Amino acid sequence: MVKKLVLCPPQAKKGPPLVTTEEDLAAFGFKLSDIVRTPLGITAVVIGVKYESTEDKQTGRVWVKYENGHEAPLEPKLGAGFMASLGYRKCSEADHIRRDVGSHMAEQKKQDDERKVVEEVLRCKEAGLPIPEALLPKPKATKKKADGEKGAKKTVKK
Repeated sequence: MVKKLVLCPPQAKKGPPLVTTEEDLAAFGFKLSDIVRTPLGITAVVIGVKYESTEDKQTGRVWVKYENGHEAPLEPKLGAGFMASLGYRKCSEADHIRRDVGSHMAEQKKQDDERKVVEEVLRCKEAGLPIPEALLPKPKATKKKADGEKGAKKTVKK
């Protein structure tokens, strides 16, 4: 007896939409992009609010993005009480300024590096020299399925 097992990729569940309006975030005492320190001392950036039910605003939770890139809700729902009384604090303005200056400096460095590459390529072209491989853009990888693989599902025989 041969059994066929069809493996399909897991479908991601679509959760409720992320709401980023000032009014929704103000109910929690935060603004979009605020840096928040949790009761455990972990810092994260506010990215919005998700409601279990759009009609019931008491079901809302603040969603944050941690430094490692993970996004998650903060523990209490709006109906649980004020965030500050539960140990969640907005970081100081100095932390916000430090973050903004750091991101500005990183963006400026990226632009300076790109400008230097362009200047070097132009210098090579004007001098009639070949452009060094390191300065050429890397080709983008493209995923192409063979005609036979299109829409095919994997089967496992037992």
